[in-house]
Amino acid sequence: MIRRDCLELIAPLMTDQLVLSSQSGQRIEWFHLSQHEGNLLVGMMGCATGVGMGLALALPHRRVIVLESDGSVLLSLFNLPTLGNLNLTNLTVFVFDNEVYSGSTMSEPTATAGKTDLTAIARASGIENAVTVDDIEGFKEHGLPGVTGEGLHYVVCKVEESLIHREIPRPNVDLAEYKYRFVRYIERTEGITVPFVGLG
Repeated sequence: MIRRDCLELIAPLMTDQLVLSSQSGQRIEWFHLSQHEGNLLVGMMGCATGVGMGLALALPHRRVIVLESDGSVLLSLFNLPTLGNLNLTNLTVFVFDNEVYSGSTMSEPTATAGKTDLTAIARASGIENAVTVDDIEGFKEHGLPGVTGEGLHYVVCKVEESLIHREIPRPNVDLAEYKYRFVRYIERTEGITVPFVGLG
């Protein structure tokens, strides 16, 4: 199973969900699959799940989907106990675990290439609906319900390392521009005014 195949299954199901992507190859691949204003490309590694939790808390009637990577999750494991205790019913986290830090020019193994099991860590943190899927049929069965359904979903997708993100052009939208576009989308669809969104 490769990440791109999973993202291609998610993209047609998007309506009014908010989608946050961590800083990794999926950010580039998702940009090419979806130009929806409800997408936020989080530019700092390890921050997407935390931002997603905040949005899910603030907007409990909206489904929030986080596209994570094994490297980002390992960098911010502190999010998992918080997620387990909050038990948000409108949040889905997909962790695309290719067992490597796969940047634009290099690949180095992460801890999940060894003995570390992210699903076991999630369950031990109180996330009852944490599953691992390792083929596309498993992703359809256990992953896709998290796109449109209810409840807290934590889906660790064991994927092959794919270099697609190195072969396609980088997003041509600045991350700050993405942020403001996302905030304006929230304002328009929620009928609210966000008083201050900061810099950068």
